[in-house]
Amino acid sequence: MMRWRQMRRLGPRVAIVMVGSAALAVAAAGGALASTGYGPPAPVAPAVPGGFSAVVTSQTIGPASGKIGPVDVDGIPTTLTIPAGAFPGRVQITLTAPNLAGVGAAGFAGHSAVAGVGIRVQENGSTYPGTFLKPLTLTMSSSSITRSSVVVVWNGAAFVTESSATVTAGLATVSFDSDPNFAVLASAGTAASTIPGATGATTGKPFLGEGIAAALLLLLGVAGLGYARRRRAGA
Repeated sequence: MMRWRQMRRLGPRVAIVMVGSAALAVAAAGGALASTGYGPPAPVAPAVPGGFSAVVTSQTIGPASGKIGPVDVDGIPTTLTIPAGAFPGRVQITLTAPNLAGVGAAGFAGHSAVAGVGIRVQENGSTYPGTFLKPLTLTMSSSSITRSSVVVVWNGAAFVTESSATVTAGLATVSFDSDPNFAVLASAGTAASTIPGATGATTGKPFLGEGIAAALLLLLGVAGLGYARRRRAGA
């Protein structure tokens, strides 16, 4: 009987000890989970404006020199030149086209995208590690590209000016040693004036109307002179 009473007295204490041990175990497990990387997800990198996801061409290039193009990237003749020794082995190079409307001004007020291309380099099905052994050279040709155009590149968070680019009338050239997404921007007024088939504020129709009006005035003047002469002759 005495042993039963002692066990009844010890029961609540044992329960308290068990609950406390369980709480400590849960806390320890939570700490372990936190230490192994569990918790709020890491911030997601912003998607590149324009997508740059439409595949134009994909070709295998070896250690020797090579060239891709010229190919039509959304209406822009584009050529990629690969020097010998740029890669130690065979790689797969893919050119992609952006949605230029999605690129828009690319964060540069008063501008709009007139050309763009993305380059993806893969080795054995995975993204090429590190930088290329030698830089590749990309050229884009278009009448929409002017001397004042700006070449920008996506840096993972925003479009920034590409310092290695050279721009002349009708041509943009840039060298790079890692996968880029490029866009060529022109000032909004320049881009609008170079759209194929676009007309200016003055067209042939107003000119034609003015010519017709001048011809009518000339005919009226001639008729008036003839009538005046006939009156004089009759007098």
